[in-house]
Amino acid sequence: MGKKEIYLIRHGETESNKKGIFRGRLDIPLSDTGREQAKFTKDYFNTINIEVVFSSPLIRAVETAEIIFPEKEIIIEERLNNLDLGSWSGIEKEKIKKENPERWKLWTETPEKIVFPNGESIRDVYKRVCNLFEFIKTMKYEKISLISHRSVLKTLIACAVGLKNDFFWKFHLDNASVSTLIYDKKRGYVLYKLNDTSHLKSFVTEWF
Repeated sequence: MGKKEIYLIRHGETESNKKGIFRGRLDIPLSDTGREQAKFTKDYFNTINIEVVFSSPLIRAVETAEIIFPEKEIIIEERLNNLDLGSWSGIEKEKIKKENPERWKLWTETPEKIVFPNGESIRDVYKRVCNLFEFIKTMKYEKISLISHRSVLKTLIACAVGLKNDFFWKFHLDNASVSTLIYDKKRGYVLYKLNDTSHLKSFVTEWF
């Protein structure tokens, strides 16, 4: 078995991304801009022969996957589901910042320590995505695509390169960006490319 190439794609933009609203597991469709971003990302993969495509079950990820890889079966993978933000889902970030400054401080400074009200923690996400990477090691495919969400993909990268704490804000991922991991048995996972947006014409940058 040769090297594996794992392409991590963040779903395209939604209206909630644009308006600064926490999404969590709310099932929000792509905006027109998000669909356009996915079409540009399709062009990105014109010369890359992806063999298998896994997606979060949420519609914004599935729709992104279907636009980029129209000829492929999209395999729904629950371990790629978004971080469950519980009671924060659907709430404007500015409202959380004003009404719950202590939790906002945790989110913006030490997110690995926060458990979202009626939701989960980043540590919970870490456990499930690391489990997924162990599964990927055993697969026969050499070019694999995972379509998911910012929190999940950040955690996937952290797990891949062995970061366990204080990693969440150490790297940045935009909507419809592509990041690439290379895996071989000797080196394990190597981060080859991060947050490639060279194929996009426009996107909203979210820092928190």
